[in-house]
Amino acid sequence: MRRLALLALLLPLAAPAQPAAAQTVTSAGNTAVTCPVRVDPAAFASEARLGALAEQQETFGPRPTGSAAHTGYVDWLEDELAAIPGLQFSSLPYEIDRWDSLATGLTVGGTAVQVAAPVPFSASTGPGGVTAPLVHVPAGTAITAANAAGKIVMRDLPWTNVPNLLFYPPTLGYSMYDPGLTINLLGSESMEAPAAADTDLKAAAAAGALGVIEVSQLPHAQIQGMYAPYEGLPYGVPGAYVGADQGKQIKDALAAGQPVQAALTVNAAWTPTTTRTLLATLPGGSAQKIVVESHTDGMSPVWDNGPLTMIEMARYLSSLPVACRPRTVQFAFVTGHLYQHLTGPDVREGGAGQLAAQLDAEYDQGGVSSVVVLEHLGARRYDAVARPNGLPGKQLVASSSLTELLLVPVSESTPLRELVKGHIQYWDVRRTAILKGLSAADLATVPRHCSFGGEGTPYNQHLLPVIAPIAAPKTLFSPQFGAEAIDLAAMRKASLAFTDVVLDLGPMAQSAVAGDVTSMRQMRASGTPGCA
Repeated sequence: MRRLALLALLLPLAAPAQPAAAQTVTSAGNTAVTCPVRVDPAAFASEARLGALAEQQETFGPRPTGSAAHTGYVDWLEDELAAIPGLQFSSLPYEIDRWDSLATGLTVGGTAVQVAAPVPFSASTGPGGVTAPLVHVPAGTAITAANAAGKIVMRDLPWTNVPNLLFYPPTLGYSMYDPGLTINLLGSESMEAPAAADTDLKAAAAAGALGVIEVSQLPHAQIQGMYAPYEGLPYGVPGAYVGADQGKQIKDALAAGQPVQAALTVNAAWTPTTTRTLLATLPGGSAQKIVVESHTDGMSPVWDNGPLTMIEMARYLSSLPVACRPRTVQFAFVTGHLYQHLTGPDVREGGAGQLAAQLDAEYDQGGVSSVVVLEHLGARRYDAVARPNGLPGKQLVASSSLTELLLVPVSESTPLRELVKGHIQYWDVRRTAILKGLSAADLATVPRHCSFGGEGTPYNQHLLPVIAPIAAPKTLFSPQFGAEAIDLAAMRKASLAFTDVVLDLGPMAQSAVAGDVTSMRQMRASGTPGCA
């Protein structure tokens, strides 16, 4: 009962009032024009349409940055958008050295072990591989020259645990929408963290190790093709992922107490290529832009289904008279999410950071109003449960009714946060937390919260008004979970809600959109440091 009472205080007391279906505005030619104040769902893409788009996206397969699959997908997006009247197209090209996996293999004690995937950007062993003694360095023990030099290191991937309380006021939360009371207030969100391989491979290279084997708690079938971390910088050693059964196979070999030799092959190549950010601009009554952004390189539809919503958002907005679009809307389909050091080793931001820097430069001249970043909409919830029949590790099982918690960091403007809150509630986008940020507040910097958890982060750090929905599905890094990992009904509700957000951003006073961003930009100009 105490939990229910506390949640009652955190949830809204009443649903927001529903506005009238339309309003009359005057066009540039002094003609009365009827404009919607909310998206008509009958005029927006159906669940079936969104599902068809997701299935088409899935046909491209995994899309590492600059790969043929990625290039084909971006071209397909442009073809889809070209059928929408009024859009104007341009591209931002980038020259990169693409990392290509040619072959991966592993033997332990002379016995073949199935490999799920190489660690992206691993050092290439060439086709011959490397052979060395195998050592297990447990989690929590540092990889050092003393325990790893000249050896192949086996490492267990950790799981992250984030308390749910962080997503509620007064911590990082601004408001929570969970009318079904499905979130355990005292529980936590957790998922396996292959990003830890970044630290492991760097430590292994520094220690003089010859390779790293990362062991997942999940079965091979659920992690095959896993793609993380995705820095875009070469590691000094080769690395590979194996599933829980293969991890047990290796540990059983080591348990005999005799020295075990392992042979690891990660044959890879770096290939010069060009990748691009696609921009599709829908002119409005003024040149000041609302930028709607998502990335195009990813492993599965749930990782980057934002572009699918953006196609249908563009289609809907283009059907309205220009008088109903007081601001220009630019749709940015960004590259480099899986190549975070897109322009060099010193800046980690991918294509989103490059675009954010351009928008930052335009903002004070009135060229930019706000940025809406869309990621992982309608991500179906999967729970990690014990595997049957005593098999090692865990397996991911889809929930029959729940989606993953949608985290929506919004920059420091109360009107902007209230706008998002109203549309989330109206469209019943359940299990949504509107947040102040996804890192602890630092009063010595601008912005106060440096992380927005994903693509929204560089725009926030460049002091632009930002709305950045993102979820953290456990299926994120694996291409083995396709379109079925999306709850299409939930995706459509979120798509309608954020299309309404963009619709309302059109006439909203810029002072209300910006909120404290205005004073923070002044503080930055006076010498207050930004985020490191």
